[in-house]
Amino acid sequence: MTSQDTQQRPIPNVPQGTPGRDWRAELPQALPQGPQQPWRRHGPGSRTWVGVLTAIVLVVMAGAGIFAVSFGFATTAFERQGIVVLTPSEYTATTTTCSGARDAAGVKEGARIVFRSGSDSFDTSLGDGVLRSGRCVFPFTLSSVHADPDVNYAVTVGGAQATPVAGSELASTSGTLMVSLAG
Repeated sequence: MTSQDTQQRPIPNVPQGTPGRDWRAELPQALPQGPQQPWRRHGPGSRTWVGVLTAIVLVVMAGAGIFAVSFGFATTAFERQGIVVLTPSEYTATTTTCSGARDAAGVKEGARIVFRSGSDSFDTSLGDGVLRSGRCVFPFTLSSVHADPDVNYAVTVGGAQATPVAGSELASTSGTLMVSLAG
């Protein structure tokens, strides 16, 4: 008798409590040979279809992502913290704040800071000016959906020209962006 024949033999049903009782006797009968679930073409336990379906979905998603970026549906957004710094000759101080003076008179809380390069332009407003280490500092948070790292952006602060900023600095996620007035 082979092991195959032994496995095919039915297990006798012995009452509970009888020495030598086999727990396998209470198991349900085995299903007949062949695939029991039609979606598993290669038999029970085969996961080939999962791998194929996953590969197809990944290819479709990659194609949609490339299409969206290529045609401008998706862009890289960023939020950048920065400061505008005025030297002592460019500001006047009060007991609690500071604001621009002379050529920098437009640099004050709420003034617009504009970054422009060709048709690309984005702006934000300045926060309250504070004195730090003998300079007047205005914080700002710049949010944009585009910044070309290969170009320089001309900067105006409250109507006054400021030093240009590289696009790579705008797109960077580390440090604080520092802008100072030109001239």
